Amino acid sequence: MSTLTSSPGRLMRIECPCDLAATREATRSIHLFLSQLGVPEDELAAWELIAAEAGNNAVEYAAGDALKQPVELAIEVTPTHIELRVFDHSPGFDLPEVIELPDPMSEGGRGLFLMSTLSNSIEYLRGRKQNCLIIRKVRAVPKEVVETQSNALEVATLESTLQCMTEELAASYESLSAIFRFTSELNRGGGGAEFTERWLNELRERGGADWFVLRLTGGSNSSISVNCTSRPDLSLPVLKLNAPEGSPLPAEAQAAINRFDVWFGLESPLAENDPLCLIGSPLSGFVHPIFVGSELEGVMAVGRYTNTQAFNAGQVNIIHTISDFLGIQLRNARIQEDYLRGRLVTRELEIAATIQRSLLPVQLPEPPGFCLAGHSQSASKVGGDFYDVLPVGEHGLLCIIADVMGKGVPAAMFAAIFRSHVRSRPDLAHRPGLFLEWLNAVLFQDLDRVEMFITAQLAFVDLRTRRLSVSSAGHCPLIVGAPGSDIREISMEERCYYLNEV
Repeated sequence: MSTLTSSPGRLMRIECPCDLAATREATRSIHLFLSQLGVPEDELAAWELIAAEAGNNAVEYAAGDALKQPVELAIEVTPTHIELRVFDHSPGFDLPEVIELPDPMSEGGRGLFLMSTLSNSIEYLRGRKQNCLIIRKVRAVPKEVVETQSNALEVATLESTLQCMTEELAASYESLSAIFRFTSELNRGGGGAEFTERWLNELRERGGADWFVLRLTGGSNSSISVNCTSRPDLSLPVLKLNAPEGSPLPAEAQAAINRFDVWFGLESPLAENDPLCLIGSPLSGFVHPIFVGSELEGVMAVGRYTNTQAFNAGQVNIIHTISDFLGIQLRNARIQEDYLRGRLVTRELEIAATIQRSLLPVQLPEPPGFCLAGHSQSASKVGGDFYDVLPVGEHGLLCIIADVMGKGVPAAMFAAIFRSHVRSRPDLAHRPGLFLEWLNAVLFQDLDRVEMFITAQLAFVDLRTRRLSVSSAGHCPLIVGAPGSDIREISMEERCYYLNEV
């Protein structure tokens, strides 16, 4: 028989062979153990009887291989109760809900009734490989002992409370100090990547972390990307804020979606597919969601290269404070960047609009017998729309209308290039189809490089014969009409048309 005693004299474990002689010897050891702890005689007698019946019960139900397995008895003494646990490897039995005195002619059941009578509660945990019988009895503790233990408990509680308060005050001081320094740096013009990296390293040091990973949404509601990490050599993938059905969400996604800290460690390890597992193993730490108002800015994951050491309240407070202030700064920086970008776009549009207006004719020709008018109105601030009318010799007019794909400066610039090429070849004006072929050959390479195109229509008017020659490159059809007649659409099959036919 082997005996193991721990918890300075309050717990004794006995392992013995599965036979009655060994369990009787274990019962005597329990009696001696309880007497050394000052258990009164009447309780000693009751527990000796309980232990004997429990040990006999474990041996009687054993059969086959169970006889080769040991029986273990563990008795624990606390100020308020005594508990006996008996472990065996027998097939076990069904504990009745109500334990009654068996019939006098019955061969068994008396030991169970005796144990229930002498104790306050009996439980029987039946397993596939091992069973455990748990018997508990409340102690009749003297009043002075209860008062002493109560006073000791109060002192321990007060000490623990004071310790927590001290830690919280220290953390609050650290957090306030960080806030003042953070604000002071911003007022002096701090900011940018260097500012963020320095404060992240301070978060790691003051929060007692070994590593950190900061992810930002970048304005996206479906994914978060790594912005900064304490491991520059580590490449973490973009994290989707959803997971395939049946797959667990990574800790960072859980924190972002549920809006609360997600802890991981020995008791709640990371999922096998969690990107944070790439940092190493084992790990412990937590993920803090960073919100500015009601909008998610990102998530901060901090941790240690162990799965047992947790962060205390003060460290968590510091990490929260610096993370949230960084989130506000990063949001403000993005707003400022968006504002500046918007100003640049506005200025770009103003330049493009100026270019576009400069391309349109200030005054149209006034040939005898004709009246010309033109107007252009862009759907947005600026586009690639363009028209012009060019005199060709003494008796010809070339009417041009074109539209460059896209908006802004690029479209306006290509409209200017198109206008320049058109004006450079008046010799081709009387043959619009050939003119468009030449323009396509000249402009194709430049347009193809930027994946843009131009639609255009050229119409040459012979003022003497009133003959109209038309050619189109993907532009809208030409509409011809006159008072008292129907409006007609000139198709590409009708390349020439006489205005006096209207």
